[in-house]
Amino acid sequence: MEENQIENEQTLVEKLAEAEDKYVRLYAEFDNYKRRVKKDKEGIKFNTKVSMVSPILDMDNDVAIAIKNIKDESAREGVQLIANKIETFLKSHKIEIIQTETYDSDLHEVISILPIGESKIIDVVSKGYTLDGKPFRYPKIILGE
Repeated sequence: MEENQIENEQTLVEKLAEAEDKYVRLYAEFDNYKRRVKKDKEGIKFNTKVSMVSPILDMDNDVAIAIKNIKDESAREGVQLIANKIETFLKSHKIEIIQTETYDSDLHEVISILPIGESKIIDVVSKGYTLDGKPFRYPKIILGE
């Protein structure tokens, strides 16, 4: 009878170890699932925000081009007010304009290179933007070399 009891205890210990192993694996799978769902939700949120503001970003670029080309000072000031409102709107949604003072091969898309004797950005054809610090539209520039 004692041998039978020892066998039962060993079986119970094995079953307990197996149940603990299943629990640990299930917990890990659930934790991975939660992380994956959170990442997917953030990606959907990011992509939705980008697609919603894309027409506004196109307008922002058009307004910047208009400001460069308007000769009448009072008209330029009026268009600049619109540009400031667009920029305020973008900042309120955590969208920042990518800097274009110095060339960065990771951030700038070069569409043309002009030989001028020095390496610098000559013109910004289209602005670039980041959302929450992640670039999603790169500035298109003309680079001098």
